Amino acid sequence: SQSSPSRTFPLVLRSAAPVRSMAPSAPCSAVASPAARPSASRSASPAASPAASPLRQPSLRAVALLGVGRAVDGAVLAQHADKAGSVIELHGLEEATSKLLQRAGKLPAYPGWRDRQAVLDEYGNESGRVYALCDPSALCVVFVGVRGERQFPERLAFGMLQEFAEKVHQTESQCSLSEAKAGRLTGSLKGMMKALMKEYSDPSKVEKVMQVQEKVHSIKGLMHDNVKKILETHVSLEALQTKSQNMSDSADKFLKQSVCLKRQVQLRNVRVKVITGACITAFALYLAMPLLS
Repeated sequence: SQSSPSRTFPLVLRSAAPVRSMAPSAPCSAVASPAARPSASRSASPAASPAASPLRQPSLRAVALLGVGRAVDGAVLAQHADKAGSVIELHGLEEATSKLLQRAGKLPAYPGWRDRQAVLDEYGNESGRVYALCDPSALCVVFVGVRGERQFPERLAFGMLQEFAEKVHQTESQCSLSEAKAGRLTGSLKGMMKALMKEYSDPSKVEKVMQVQEKVHSIKGLMHDNVKKILETHVSLEALQTKSQNMSDSADKFLKQSVCLKRQVQLRNVRVKVITGACITAFALYLAMPLLS
């Protein structure tokens, strides 16, 4: 029983020896020649390009949809959507837009009317919002759809809609807006909508610009108020000066009248004294006549 391990052990070592001798030969056979390296790189490059293509996705902008609809019948006259968005996203935005237009037609919408509608994804989560604003003539409703992953302030959305409504009325007449069919104004307003969507694509930059503009407008308002107060003060000073002049004139007139009245009273007193003295003298003479006779 002890001789069997001693016999098998050398056999194991002998059988393991060729394995050790073959180990260094394997890397040598695996090393490719310099001539074969370019061909390997060429064959690997087509396989790498399809794997890298899904990573190059276009960045999604904050504004996904922009358009204008008629308030009476809810017809979408023109709209432009971001091409980077999906079909499901566009369907959700259009559905929220139709709800807002139906709501505007039922009210009916008045000048300055504004509303919002959430956009839900297939899982029931809010993926964005659609804001709507009625123009000053209550003829059209402009709307904008924003994505939920970007923080897009509400006041920025309504500021964009107000600017868009002004540009729409500058470009199109009321007759064309009231009589145009659905989608007929997309061609004439497409460039304007593209420019607005690109301008408001980064909300942080636009908000900074709007904050600067608001500060400028507030400073201008303060300056107008100060100028108005100065003018009001000048007018009030002129009014005070006029009143003081009138008061001084009336005072002079009163002084003249008081002097005249004083003279009249003095003359009246003199007359009364003279008459009283004459009466006393006459009465005394009347009493003294019997004595004198």
